[in-house]
Amino acid sequence: MWKTVCAVFRDAACDLRRSWYSLALADIAYKVLAVALLMPATMWLLYAFRAGTTDRVVADVDIAMFFLTTPIGITTLVLGISLITAITAIEAACLSAIGFGASQGVALNAQSSLRFGATRAFNILRLAANMVLRVILGLLPFLAVASLAYLLLLRDYDINYYLSQRPSQFWIAVGIVALIAFGFGLLLLRTIARWALALPLVLYENVHPRRALGESAKRAAGSNLLILATLAVWAIIAATLLLTGTWLVQFFGRAIAPLLANSLGFLMAFIATLAISGVVLSLLVSVVNASMFSLLITRLYLHIGKTEHAQTSMAPYAATQRRLSPRALAGVAAVAVLIAAGVVLFAFLANSKQQPTVIIAHRGASAVAPENTLAAFNLAAEQRADFVELDVQESADGQIVVAHDSDLMKVGGNAIKIWDGDAATLRAIDIGSFKDARFSSERVPTLAEALAACKGRCRVIVELKSYGHNQQLVERVAKIVEEAGMENDCVYMSLDHEMVRRMKALRPSWKVGLLVAKAMGDLTELKADFLAVEARMATRRFIRRAHNAGQDVYIWTVNDPAWMLVALSRGVDGLITDRPDLARAVIERRQQMSEPQRILVALLIRFGANTDRLQAENALRP
Repeated sequence: MWKTVCAVFRDAACDLRRSWYSLALADIAYKVLAVALLMPATMWLLYAFRAGTTDRVVADVDIAMFFLTTPIGITTLVLGISLITAITAIEAACLSAIGFGASQGVALNAQSSLRFGATRAFNILRLAANMVLRVILGLLPFLAVASLAYLLLLRDYDINYYLSQRPSQFWIAVGIVALIAFGFGLLLLRTIARWALALPLVLYENVHPRRALGESAKRAAGSNLLILATLAVWAIIAATLLLTGTWLVQFFGRAIAPLLANSLGFLMAFIATLAISGVVLSLLVSVVNASMFSLLITRLYLHIGKTEHAQTSMAPYAATQRRLSPRALAGVAAVAVLIAAGVVLFAFLANSKQQPTVIIAHRGASAVAPENTLAAFNLAAEQRADFVELDVQESADGQIVVAHDSDLMKVGGNAIKIWDGDAATLRAIDIGSFKDARFSSERVPTLAEALAACKGRCRVIVELKSYGHNQQLVERVAKIVEEAGMENDCVYMSLDHEMVRRMKALRPSWKVGLLVAKAMGDLTELKADFLAVEARMATRRFIRRAHNAGQDVYIWTVNDPAWMLVALSRGVDGLITDRPDLARAVIERRQQMSEPQRILVALLIRFGANTDRLQAENALRP
């Protein structure tokens, strides 16, 4: 088998060496087309497809519910994945055509290979949709077993208890999920081997897309290990090239950038040079990986696919090879320089624009004190947090208590549900000793007590928890805040969109925001006053769009100085952190930095420098 693998790779490498110029131009041209037209058109189509529904924007758990339980969601899921898969498959088809033409002694240039792929795009889309639908249907039984394991093992207590304490039931569930993932992985590998020849069959034998998968399985019978071994070797080589390219850019960036910290001009020139080099290197690796994958699939088809049935002649696509003229090369270089200069200018403007950033203590100073306790709130105020963020729920007797989870298992070892216990029962439970014995006197505070601890010291973000058992949470919270005289010192947020709407309708002048971990669609359409999002969602583009809509952006939960610096450079309005003292120190240090130092720190982080490296290189010093 390995001799055949080597032969397949040798033939593909020869194809790459003979046709590298056409392959490179075809792949680059297709990537430009995909980025400029195909992907935006796909996103627009999916958006238009959902525009008539009430689910144009879905977030968090609603994402899974939308795509798995609603007809429009299921259709959108299949269509979206099919279109994206087809875009990738058409790229492979264009590159494969060059290799298949070479096997017939026909030379194709970039233009003719793109024309070949375009004429077969519809059949490729039908093949992709067929593949995606079958994979999703095959995945459903595995998801059903995983859901059953969750229901049997992880439903007694709040999920945060299982994630933090990791009892035996947690590990049993992890083991079951691992076995399910392993089983699905094996099935997926078998499927890949059986379907590997489907694309060449559609391209070169005009096999109908519905029959191509079955025909591919027949042709590949007895050669599954050969196909998997070939693709595995390609994957290893591709990953190695990708990691090496990334490492080289990061290495030179970390090695040279600190030497230019005292000169903004040299630093900007270096960024431009490195940006161009990084783009060229990434593009080169991408072209090589995509070309080799396509050529390997073609060579596997030629080796084991019974190609005497091939009906496609590449002669009509034959074309003379034309090299780019010096003028065209100069134009490409000029465009690259302009793009790099734009990247540098954007980086400079993004770092020079200073947004006032507030520090939000996540459940108080919860890195040191037990979360959602008076001790955590008092410590956060002492550490100069601008806001304390806390979670509120209703007890069985209608009191508003501060608690995050649905029960007190994680913080107090007690399984009582918040909505099943009266305030006195809940407040009798020790919720501090789990953190440290010195906090053994801490009890579940009421909202009124929490507001009293913060009044005159810091403002408060009240997160309205929704576990489906709240009765008058919004109304009671509003009353308590007004009784405390803190109407101007509190803002509100929730994962529950309906809760956000209720609070805004009840008190239109109050600031109410949406809490989001994952989202599809434009969150600004929800008209919240601010967005509190998981840190990785807060890209510069996301923040710019929110600001244009008049919305602040807070990110959670950020406890690493490097991540804090990234967020500050992007212009976030608030850092939600368990360590407000650390956030204050990072903000103050950054304020004392010069512009070159700020750009340097952002650049080092972009090149993979972590907090320890930044401190070792004195990059965090003003």
